[in-house]
Amino acid sequence: MIYTVTLNPALDCFVRPDEFLPGGVCRYDSARFLPGGKGVNVSLLLKSLGAETVAAGITAGFTGRELTALLGRAGCPADFMELHKGLTRVNIKILPKGRPETALNGGGPEIALGDLRPLEDRLARLQKGDLLVLAGSVPGSLPEEVYARLMGAAPRGVETVVDTSGPALIEAVRKGPFLIKPNLEELGEVFGERLEGTEAAIAHARRLQELGARNVAVTLGGGGALLLTEEGRLLERAALPGREVSSVGAGDSFVAGFLYGYIKERDMDKALDWAVCAGAATAFSEGIAQGEQVETLYRRHFLIEN
Repeated sequence: MIYTVTLNPALDCFVRPDEFLPGGVCRYDSARFLPGGKGVNVSLLLKSLGAETVAAGITAGFTGRELTALLGRAGCPADFMELHKGLTRVNIKILPKGRPETALNGGGPEIALGDLRPLEDRLARLQKGDLLVLAGSVPGSLPEEVYARLMGAAPRGVETVVDTSGPALIEAVRKGPFLIKPNLEELGEVFGERLEGTEAAIAHARRLQELGARNVAVTLGGGGALLLTEEGRLLERAALPGREVSSVGAGDSFVAGFLYGYIKERDMDKALDWAVCAGAATAFSEGIAQGEQVETLYRRHFLIEN
């Protein structure tokens, strides 16, 4: 089972105005609300692919209850701890016709360390062989080492995947996660550098392995993706051809595809194949892709008939 944790989930509101004029009045026909947050996105796609998963984390207020309801309607089990104060954030994704998307991401509720105790109790009940995904930014009211703390709450034998950035990623890396997945910008941010190109990504991914990460995947946008395995192998994949609709959730889908492929195949090469298909399928969609879209891309690009 794959248990995902999102400390700062969201309702993602997608709008498509005919034109977007900052400072003016812009109109759109309708809004589409979808569950949001990195771990939530991972669980949504895993569920669509038929994997056993639970989306967990912290919610608050009527927006948090709507988030949980949307997950239920999508058939994705949820296990969120609800705060008594505050609101789960709303992220506005503006997708004007023929122009780049604009994202307005909201802040979340105040979370105290004590609010995490019920979540830590849940993590303590995970079983050997389960996978724990800790994904997304750390709320400002929590310390940067919170993911490292949550890793310590899980029993031995639970493999951990961390998808975050900055100091929170460094703190988690020191706990030896099974997999981390920064993008190129996040990888450079860890070391206070602006990175360009595959060679720079490889060199800095190796530095994260030296700090404790076992496997490091780096997404490179139009440059594809790479994976440094704990056995010392370098695997690379080109970006799949297609028309990008929205980049929202593509990196999260990459993580979901990797875990699905890893569980299904127990092979890092094939896990990376599934990962790039999942990331591309979401990039070619509005919202998180469906499992059949991922499977179609996998058959088209990686399945070799004997």
